[in-house]
Amino acid sequence: MRKLAFVSILSLVAPLAFAQPKMDSASLERGVVRAQQSIDSLNVLIAQARDSYAAESDSRESLAAQIASYEAEAVRLKREYDKALLALNSYEQRAFAQTYKQVVAAQMQQAPEETATVAVNYPKRANLVSNGLFESLLSASDLRLLRSAQTDESAVVAKVKEYLRHYDKMVALKLEYERVDTEEAADSVLQVLDSVRNEADAVEDKLSSMWHNIFDNKVYIYNLIMEKGGNMELLSASEQELSAALAKSEQRVGEFESDALVEYYYRKQALLGYESKVAVSLELDSARDSLQRVKKTLVESAYLVPKVNIVRRSFIEHEPIKVIKPTIYNTKNPIPHTKIYDYGTVYRVRIGIYTNRPNLSALRGVTPLSYTDRYHDGKYAYFVGGFRSEEEAQEGAKYLTKLGFRAPQVVMWVDGEYISNIAEWKSKNLGFNIEITGVATLSDAVKTHISLRNEGCRFSRVGGAFIVGTFASKADAELVVSEIVAMDGNIKAEVKSVK
Repeated sequence: MRKLAFVSILSLVAPLAFAQPKMDSASLERGVVRAQQSIDSLNVLIAQARDSYAAESDSRESLAAQIASYEAEAVRLKREYDKALLALNSYEQRAFAQTYKQVVAAQMQQAPEETATVAVNYPKRANLVSNGLFESLLSASDLRLLRSAQTDESAVVAKVKEYLRHYDKMVALKLEYERVDTEEAADSVLQVLDSVRNEADAVEDKLSSMWHNIFDNKVYIYNLIMEKGGNMELLSASEQELSAALAKSEQRVGEFESDALVEYYYRKQALLGYESKVAVSLELDSARDSLQRVKKTLVESAYLVPKVNIVRRSFIEHEPIKVIKPTIYNTKNPIPHTKIYDYGTVYRVRIGIYTNRPNLSALRGVTPLSYTDRYHDGKYAYFVGGFRSEEEAQEGAKYLTKLGFRAPQVVMWVDGEYISNIAEWKSKNLGFNIEITGVATLSDAVKTHISLRNEGCRFSRVGGAFIVGTFASKADAELVVSEIVAMDGNIKAEVKSVK
């Protein structure tokens, strides 16, 4: 097993956690950058661990634990990043609020006019919108619209943070789902996850609505200022950049967990660029420098967050056939009912169908035994073992024949459906395929891994997609999907039913 160097997480975040910087915009921005660098460093470790997981099948248990540890640390680092970003935004909001109070106080001393009077020798402020120069460029109603959009933007930032808190919970629940040992515990985690996801969706809808309105209003005001100033070349260039940003945003819809955050990131990035040009045009150097610093802190990975994909787990117990004499079954330990799993594939060997329940001595001490009267017109069907594949089950049937059982038959359950005639079921070509996109070719490593999971798997290409199949159950196909996506991050795969 290739050893991974575990970079001390404390050493990555120590400057953020323990330093006591001077409380100004520049130092707070540096804190945000340091936090993001810590996250980026940890992401490198996670990627290395996942590569090792894909390449080293004999060490996956320890590597899985290591990956889980890294991902848990990533959640903690994300919270540290949020704290740093909150401190920066709070500082800027306080600065803007103070400036806004001063402007309002000055306006209260003036006679109300539809158009603001020309301002002379206004101090140049770092917050673009708080510059008094806008009072001479805009009507009173447009000035209120711009200032309202600037104020409301802090509410959007709060919604972004609220959504990311829900996202962190979803990531933590995903990790918990992957760790729990029982089906009951897993179902409980999924219920909580669904609830958190619904809450996140509601926040996302509100965020999208608020941000679109703010973005549109700000762009309208800045366009108006550029038109009045005759800066048509700058206006045209900015419109092209905004259009390109919107197109990029649309292209990436569906690629990440939140479309609203994707839109926010690209639109905010473009808007900051436009505001910087407006500041340059109006010779507001402090505002230009501040906007450029803010743009540097707008880190893509903070908003383009990976999807929280849950690969449903199967808790099927696979048990080989054993003979224990005297039999372990008696009145205190009766033969149990056959457990039916609603997800996944399991093979068992049916040893008989009886009108009346047989004597225990007739069952020759084989274990694990189970029975059910759900099938075969209410008669008692008895089964032995639990196998991953038909081949393993067939070997079990041969062994039972040697023990004296007459015509033991391999049967299967696929996602809760009982199939007593496997050959007939296969002839109907039922099952599941994997449709793979996102890559030009499938690597030999990916093909080999799929073939190991399903020896009879066929590979074909239809247009730009690879079709891989057929798998007996959806659970089997989804397991392979999760593994090949971990092997190659460019792969996009979807399980599709074959009818």
